[in-house]
Amino acid sequence: MPQATYLMLRLSRLLALGLMLGSVITSARAQAPEPVSLPLPETFFPGLKQIIADAIKQSPSMVSRNTENAIAEQDRIAARAGQLPSLGGNLQYNPLERDYRADHAGYLKTQQLTYSVTLNQPLFHWGELKANTRIGELRLKMARGQTAEAYRLLVQEIRSRYMAVIMSKVIVARGQLGLAIARDQLAVAQQKYDKKVFSDADMFLPRLTCDQATLTADRTAEDYRTAKLTLAKLSGAPVLDDSQIPDEIPSVPGAQDQLQSLVNAYSSEKDLKSYALDNLRTQIEVEKLNYTVATTRLKPKLNMVLGATQDQQSYTADISTRYELQTYYAGIQVSWSIFDGFAARSAINSSLLRRRQMEQGFQDATTNQLDTVRNELKQLGFSARAMELSERLLGSAEAGLHMKQDDLKRGLASDAEVSSAKLDYSFAQVAAFNARADYLTRISGLLSDMVEDPALASLPAYTP
Repeated sequence: MPQATYLMLRLSRLLALGLMLGSVITSARAQAPEPVSLPLPETFFPGLKQIIADAIKQSPSMVSRNTENAIAEQDRIAARAGQLPSLGGNLQYNPLERDYRADHAGYLKTQQLTYSVTLNQPLFHWGELKANTRIGELRLKMARGQTAEAYRLLVQEIRSRYMAVIMSKVIVARGQLGLAIARDQLAVAQQKYDKKVFSDADMFLPRLTCDQATLTADRTAEDYRTAKLTLAKLSGAPVLDDSQIPDEIPSVPGAQDQLQSLVNAYSSEKDLKSYALDNLRTQIEVEKLNYTVATTRLKPKLNMVLGATQDQQSYTADISTRYELQTYYAGIQVSWSIFDGFAARSAINSSLLRRRQMEQGFQDATTNQLDTVRNELKQLGFSARAMELSERLLGSAEAGLHMKQDDLKRGLASDAEVSSAKLDYSFAQVAAFNARADYLTRISGLLSDMVEDPALASLPAYTP
């Protein structure tokens, strides 16, 4: 076969293989499932999403935490200062002194001017200064981790309070419906009373029912106002207007399979993601560094020293004895604490004991974290089942209401029966909204505990 023909065949085969691989890759990409977005409260309520985003800057608890972060940053700078050179000095001028000299009778009046300037640079401290610097960095990391944990909990609380505000608004509407029905029933009873059909005894129950409905309406209105105020204080946002608050909690799709997959992946991780566990890990690392510092307490420390001094003295009598001495020096300084009454040994033993205690606490916290996540998933299953039951009851109540309304048009039902069906539907609606809110809250709580909550993406990285 000619060489040119062989090369053409080889190129055509390579080209065909490349096209086939490209089609396989394209097909695989086309078949890859899109990431499923889990239902969260802010998915249904855009206003809540903005409140959560603003809370990191304006919430009172986050303002306090940001101050703690700033303090921790200054502490880190102070901890690092031990590795940097230090410069100090002193100046002293004594215009009036009295000296007694053995070679001179009586006291002599003198004047004295002295100063000293010293530059000190640590050279070798057995890793103590680096350990202190690292401790400062880790404490800053812990402060930021505590801020992240505080924000995580704050987001959950804001979601819960926001949906509580919605539920309060729904319950106010139900209370107003109940009050309107009670007033209508009282008006009908009053007409019968005026026509001498009802006695005073017959009027007792309609009046009592109306008074109870009025009390319920007033109480729910106050609860609604308090719920809005509590949300505003928690998030640092203005109090919401009624027009900004949704009238219902929409139906929520189930997400058990996706959540089960997330929990399985989370449980298989070697190091569980958790702000609280991260802080415990950091505390253990800090204690290891404290042990390093404790072991250096009785070791010699080496510094480099540069300096200048002056000592000048002059006498009012016998001027020939006046002298001035200036010294410039550079050298090595060694400081060594040889015995400190067993304080160093005690510090070493205490550090070892604290570290063992922290390691045990970390193991217990890891186990508790796994148990919490798995239990939350089970509770989510119960919540999903309860939500499904409430949806069925809501559908039944809605069908019953429509049936009574149709019967009213045909003269087969009274206005009182239709009002009763409306009230039943309202109660079923509140129960369904409560079940949906509980399901949404549990989903966001599970994602938050696994540090999979999308709201946490707005937090800055806190690893120094």
